[in-house]
Amino acid sequence: MRELSRRFMEQFFLLYLGVIMFGVAIITLNNVFIGGFTFQELLQYNLGALFVQVISGVSIFQVFTFLRMRIVRRYFGQVQDRTVVSPVWQRLIRFPSEIFWVMLIFGFIASSFYHILDSVLMGASLRSNLWELAEAVLFEQTLSLIMAILFYTLIRRLLRPYILALSSEKMWEFPRATFLTPLTISFTSLMLITILSPSLYVLRMISSGIPVNPWVMFSVAGLALAFGLILFLLLAWQFQDELQLLIHGMLSLLEGDGVWLNRRMPIISQDEVGQLGVAFNQLQEHISQDYLGVQMEMQLAYQVQQKLLPPSSDRIGEYRIAAICQPTKEVGGDLYDIVRLNEEHFAVIVGDVSGHGMPAALVMSAVLVLFRTEVRQGGSASEVLRRLNHDVVETLQGDMFVTMGIGIFDQRKSTLEYASAGHVAPYLLRGGQVTPIPCSSLPLGVSADEEFLQVLIPIHPADRFVFYTDGVIEAMNENGEMLSFPGFEHCLFDLKSTASVQDQIDSLVKELPWNRGNHDDDRTIIMVERQQSKFPKKAKGTSNEH
Repeated sequence: MRELSRRFMEQFFLLYLGVIMFGVAIITLNNVFIGGFTFQELLQYNLGALFVQVISGVSIFQVFTFLRMRIVRRYFGQVQDRTVVSPVWQRLIRFPSEIFWVMLIFGFIASSFYHILDSVLMGASLRSNLWELAEAVLFEQTLSLIMAILFYTLIRRLLRPYILALSSEKMWEFPRATFLTPLTISFTSLMLITILSPSLYVLRMISSGIPVNPWVMFSVAGLALAFGLILFLLLAWQFQDELQLLIHGMLSLLEGDGVWLNRRMPIISQDEVGQLGVAFNQLQEHISQDYLGVQMEMQLAYQVQQKLLPPSSDRIGEYRIAAICQPTKEVGGDLYDIVRLNEEHFAVIVGDVSGHGMPAALVMSAVLVLFRTEVRQGGSASEVLRRLNHDVVETLQGDMFVTMGIGIFDQRKSTLEYASAGHVAPYLLRGGQVTPIPCSSLPLGVSADEEFLQVLIPIHPADRFVFYTDGVIEAMNENGEMLSFPGFEHCLFDLKSTASVQDQIDSLVKELPWNRGNHDDDRTIIMVERQQSKFPKKAKGTSNEH
């Protein structure tokens, strides 16, 4: 605790010393360039008084800080008790304003003390030259105002890490303030400095009978304007910096950043920035509650959707099947199915509903049910697509469409009957070669009169068929590079044919940029591999209809 308290007070000591020395430098420059004094004269008569003012000023501010920030030093120097956050937060928030007014009071007292002491040491009456006295006091109070604004801005900046460490999500019982007050004071002081500095110089020269030097007058005005603008911009920059944190949080919320849904904006002031932070936190609270409800509904929808899909691995006769389906959101529009038609035939489909999220998931579920109904009625792959297309056109009415590939495997004939409705071509892996199977027509739901083409492919032992959706091809890595068809073919070529289909699917998952880059589309892969023959050759003349 002592180490933290010492470091805490050192920060304030350096800040107070720097600002007060800045004030001494301004007074010195004013006395030299406007008052006409030499550095030697200032060192002879003013050095002692300035030294006393610096030491007393730093000491007064240090003692004030030590006493007023006692609760803060205790809080951060021990096991932090959340029950005392409110008084600690209030002390940190109020302290910059307290120092602001202490500086103004100290400046007035120090100025009065200096001139009384100067009058005593010089043996002159305060009434002997009231004009010069008023002129000096007015300048010094203007300087005190500058230093007060510097204190307010820099201390508010210094205390910000401590306020953020409190993670206060609300504005405790506390009188609200407005940023307009320090901004108005800053603007007023800017005008006073700019007007009074050259005016004091001109009046001093006229009262002394010395000609006014235009270059000096404009230099004084320019310097005063520069100081005032710096203060004004410093205050405005601080306000902007605090607003940036709020803006970042709001943009993250709009972009659907889940982190910000559970994060609250720390309140770092009682002015408009703090009030906006409170409103932002209240808005986030409502949104996070609604989002939690949506998440629960989506999770339930995901569970229902997963139950509609077949197992990720299966074995039908001499065929081994493995699949993986990754939606881009909780639920997606990709679908696949494995349907045993009879002892000799089974069907594999893969499809992709246009769009993402809940609408695509609802259509996916409906299409999956329609497919299971149509495929069991028999017919070729193209006939199943034709009947399914009529159902989809009637259901979707042109609002969405579905790409789909259907493969009907004949285990006795060792053939694959494949038809496609606008779906990406599957691949045949045979003898170390990766060959696409081109066959496509319009997607389901586009035209009720569409005729779907089909191809018949003989299946050899150890042949592997890979069905997938376009989300696999469009997957991007961290550099924004799309996998593309050649890239996917290269990954398929590198698969070990001796491994099980499940191991090959797992190997693809590791090689493809599933989680390393953008994930903007659902992704599904199904692999079907023929192993050793199980069915004996059927005698000639035996029917193979299905």
